[in-house]
Amino acid sequence: MNELKWTATAPIKTAWSKMPFAPGIYQLHLTGALPQGMDWPAELRPLKRGDLLYVGKATNLKSRAKHHGVQTSKSTFRRSLAALMGLQAQWHGRSAHPRLTDADEEVLTVWMERNLGMQYALVPEPELLADLEEAMRAELCPPMNRDGRTPEQLHVSAAAAAGHRAALREKG
Repeated sequence: MNELKWTATAPIKTAWSKMPFAPGIYQLHLTGALPQGMDWPAELRPLKRGDLLYVGKATNLKSRAKHHGVQTSKSTFRRSLAALMGLQAQWHGRSAHPRLTDADEEVLTVWMERNLGMQYALVPEPELLADLEEAMRAELCPPMNRDGRTPEQLHVSAAAAAGHRAALREKG
């Protein structure tokens, strides 16, 4: 992991626009404030500015990272954030995952653009991506990766599962 050449952390909208069509690893960081009313119990490690929130891999950075900026149904990270923020999930179309109402999609996107930063590193050998991502997730334990290694990750997983169940109930 030490041999990776990371870009500087940039606002996510800027990072998305500069990402190449190439394999790599990316990290999302909290660069601003947490959303008001976010479901983050006091007994968990506090989230603060600069903290690493999520690590992901992509065989094509530009196309994968953009999923985080569009529909919640296409991004585990967005679904987790939406659940913690108490945003309303609902079922749309043929997706295997709920997405937010259009108004809440906008709320989430605006918050992300104002308060998250991203950095990435190119990985020339795509066959190394999975092992590299797993090693980073094991070492760094980012709270929004739902690996179940920490109380924070368990809380995020439980909140996302509750949001998923609520969307299913609404579907009927």
